[in-house]
Amino acid sequence: MSAADDFRPRPDSSIEIHTHLTALGLVLRAYGYAVQAVAGGLIVRNTNTGGCCPGQPYTGDTITCRARLDDGGRYWFFTSWRQPIAPADRYAETLAFIERYLGTPR
Repeated sequence: MSAADDFRPRPDSSIEIHTHLTALGLVLRAYGYAVQAVAGGLIVRNTNTGGCCPGQPYTGDTITCRARLDDGGRYWFFTSWRQPIAPADRYAETLAFIERYLGTPR
């Protein structure tokens, strides 16, 4: 199995993925992040920290959710760089990861 195989979606997964992303968005908003739902993920921004360049005034990333085959096909959250964050049912771990790399908005 190749590394690319680790990221294949499971059949009929769109409702479950949407549910995980929606729940994560609610958690992140509660902790002060700006969250925008986009096709396939969430754009998460910390509007209290500066971004990398003139076109990106805030730190942020696009978080996705997909099956991770090397973990039995469980859903995980990933960064835009395809770095695994945490299983999709572990919102506290996901929040802690995001706080470490985007900073705490409050």
